[in-house]
This record gives sequence, structure tokens and C-alpha cells, in this order.
Amino acid sequence: MDVRHLSVFTAVAQDLSFTRASERLLLAQSAVSTTVRELERELGVELFDRSHRQIRLTGAGEELLTRARAVLEQMREIGDAVASAATELRGAVTMGLMTGVDLVDVPGLLGRYHERHPAVSVQLRATGLGSTGLVAQLERGEIDVALLSVVDALPASLRGEVVASSPYVLVVPADHRFADAERVALAALEGESFIDLPPGYGSRRIVDDAFAHAGVSRRVLIEVADLSTAATYVPHGLGLAIVPEFAASAARADHGMPVRSVPLGDAVPAFEVSLAWSRRRPLTAAAQGLVELLRGELLPNG
Repeated sequence: MDVRHLSVFTAVAQDLSFTRASERLLLAQSAVSTTVRELERELGVELFDRSHRQIRLTGAGEELLTRARAVLEQMREIGDAVASAATELRGAVTMGLMTGVDLVDVPGLLGRYHERHPAVSVQLRATGLGSTGLVAQLERGEIDVALLSVVDALPASLRGEVVASSPYVLVVPADHRFADAERVALAALEGESFIDLPPGYGSRRIVDDAFAHAGVSRRVLIEVADLSTAATYVPHGLGLAIVPEFAASAARADHGMPVRSVPLGDAVPAFEVSLAWSRRRPLTAAAQGLVELLRGELLPNG
């Protein structure tokens, strides 16, 4: 048993899928399966229950996952300690992102990070569960830092700060009764249908909470997986959208959508992007360098 066996096993255990693990590891699925089988033969136990449609961890698999994560974390810390002793920063950093959110110029920032630390590799990750998924990945140690949206405050397990924000607007068809309104109250939207993200995304939670606080019921007719696409459904009679102003502007600019953006005032709190990382595990030198660059460029007193 070596680090390679533990790394492959951990990837399969996290995704509960040999296919997704092979894609993440950039290995053939047969190689991933063979590696896990080798580990099972060496340990003399089955690590996965393969009798169901989706594989599950056995009791032995659960125990190994806990210990494998600890071993891999120790190996990572050793590698980082050695790398930090060199004059040139080396290693890797994994950054989680929300899809469809371009409030932060990530490509530009990473370009400047690469200029400073050309020997560091950067991996970008997204999740199908929005900010909720990114929080979980940070807490499990699967990513080092993330740009995410939180509703109330970051969990106690994380630390970070707001680095960008955008007010919410109501997106309506150009011929809608609210198209020329100076401002719309949530109470006036009773009975309208909406396009929004699925539950679990920070933006969806913000809007749902605002309607609940106003005592207004809301019907979400269409759920989309990308905040930047919600407004593109509005001209087709599928409903209205309440999105951050940057997403509405992108829809008009990129798609020439015949829509209007109407302010909501203080009815819905601004959409905020936070830079976050774990309190429970120290940042690697590479991750610390990325955090310092992001804070320095995105915060007034960074």
C-alpha cells in the first residue's frame, strides 16, 4: 500500500463513483478499479459495497477513508514544508468557484499569481450544489480556498471576508407592466412565475428569504444551474428573474436580450462574494500566497 493507492481510493470514496474519480484523476477507469482492487486484496477486506446501483463505502471503507485523509494531509504538509524551504514557491493550490459568477476577475488574478509563482499549479473546482457544496468541500479539505456566496455568515469552521458585491434587480420582458418602473416592491410580484437557481445555492437562499420575510409566496417555474443564464429565459415567457445586476447586464450584453432591469431597493440584500478558507487546517504556502494576492487586490485595505 502506498500513497497512490490511498489517493485513488480517497477520490473514489469522495465521489462514490469510479467514473468521476477517473475523470478527476485523469486516469483510465480500469486503472482506478485495478488500484482499488489491489488495495482491497492487500488489506483483505472489501472497501466498497458494489451490490447497489451506486457504490457505497463498507464499514472498513469508512475507517480507511478517515485514516487515508489524515495520511494524505500529512504528506501534503511535508511536501509544502519542503517547498516553502526553497527560494521559489512550489506546490499546488485548489480553488473552488461558483459557476456563472464573474464579479471577480479570476483569470486576471490567476495570471498575476502565475507571474509571481510560476512553479505553482492551480486547479479550479466547481460543484453542482453551489456555495453549499463549496463550504462542504472546504470543510472536508478537498479544496484550499473558495469564492462563494453566504447568506448570513460563514460557518464557524471557515474564515474569510467579502471581496465583491452586486445589488439584486428584477429582470422582466421589455413589454412587461414593470418594465418602466423606477422600483418594484416584492408584494407587487405575488402570482408571478420565476426563473431561479435550485435550492442550496446562495443566491436562491437570499431571494427565498427576502420573499418569506415580506410574506409573499413565490413560484419558481424553471430552475437553472448557472446564475448567468437565468435572465436569458425571461423573454420567452417562462417567468421573471431576480438576479444580481452583473448577471442581468451580462445577459443583455452577451445575448442582446430584450429585457429590462428594475431596481428592488433594499427589499433583497446585495449578492456578496466571499473569499473563504478553513480554520481547521493550515493553508499551504501556495494557498497562502493566493489568499494574500486576492486580499491585496480585492480589498481596499488588503
